Amino acid sequence: MGARVLVIGGAGLVGRHVRAALADRDVVTTFHRDPVEGGEPLDITDGVAVRRLIERSRPAVVVLAAADPNVEGCERDPEGTRRVNVTAAAAVREAAADAILVVFSSEYVFDGRRLAYREDDAVAPLNVYGQQKVELEEIARSSPRHLVLRVSGVFGDEPRRKNFVWQLEDRLRGGGTFDVPSDQLITPTDAVSLGHALRELLDRGVTGTFHAAGPEILARETFARMIARAFGLDETRIRARPTAELGLRAKRPEKAGLTDAKLQALLGHGLRRPEDALADLARG
Repeated sequence: MGARVLVIGGAGLVGRHVRAALADRDVVTTFHRDPVEGGEPLDITDGVAVRRLIERSRPAVVVLAAADPNVEGCERDPEGTRRVNVTAAAAVREAAADAILVVFSSEYVFDGRRLAYREDDAVAPLNVYGQQKVELEEIARSSPRHLVLRVSGVFGDEPRRKNFVWQLEDRLRGGGTFDVPSDQLITPTDAVSLGHALRELLDRGVTGTFHAAGPEILARETFARMIARAFGLDETRIRARPTAELGLRAKRPEKAGLTDAKLQALLGHGLRRPEDALADLARG
């Protein structure tokens, strides 16, 4: 698909890897705090600026990668984060008109009472972040052409080193310990192959909801130890503790793994295994 793509939030973890996957396409990129070469500054809470940008760039696809992903922050400030995660998304949807609208959702739309969720399972969020993602999905589905991609624990190269992999690597590398929940599942999602999967879906003209998460559902502790081994770090400094002991404000779903069977059936493959993606990251 050679039509113009607008990537809103191109400096973030997901946005930067979407840009990389579409590097040979006609892409317009925005950023907020961290400049992107050739990108345009945009505050997505400024509805007028959003509308003007979309009217000027006339994209065939709008990828909304900008969001406030801080689960605890959403619980502390539901109204403030809603302006970013929901209200701004509604403004993008309205301005995008008939363009394909791509949004990124989360396993947190589910309550975590079963092991592996499918795309058509009922949503039942336990926290504000999950509620906002449910609203985001509803906004996207009001568009005649949309892609809702649910992901889980996205990791990859990121200058700010904010995702789980880099937090753990930095802590253990510095000689500290790292607490992980002993009673939560995750479906680690490699940002590189997430970007390429989106490219394939766009090229196929596919719309709808997909679990674009990794191929393995793992305990968070298992994933943490996998990271430590990939980077040659001391696994004994990882401390597994029940979620109830971690002092978290937002309630977490315990068993909210995502099955990618629908994506695999369509593309003939899924995303990279976390071991392989971590090995690439560790090699630098």
